[in-house]
Amino acid sequence: MMEGFSWANLGLNLIPGGILWVIQAAVRRWPPGDEPNALYGYRTKRSMASREAWAYANRRSMDLYAFYSWPLMAAAVPFTLYTSFDTAQLVLYTAMTVLCVWPLVVIERALKRGEHLVE
Repeated sequence: MMEGFSWANLGLNLIPGGILWVIQAAVRRWPPGDEPNALYGYRTKRSMASREAWAYANRRSMDLYAFYSWPLMAAAVPFTLYTSFDTAQLVLYTAMTVLCVWPLVVIERALKRGEHLVE
């Protein structure tokens, strides 16, 4: 173990995965509804263009956030144990940022290709 390990550091490094997990859990519990709205859900120009796009984008974003949150939380433990606090936070918070933005890229590409119409 590194000299800088503490339970507080571990907790701070679990936050990125925890945040993604809470977001996807909350959205799964209270889905945004059938109609596009400007208040809640996956809101982009493409996703709000139709009910089908809205449903696809919201369902897909929930699935991606759920998928990305577990590895991020699992990575927090070894990073906290075997690297310095600064390195762990840099790597994990960078990963969280990328994993929060990447679903936008994936979903917008799918909507542009019309994958929401196939389902």
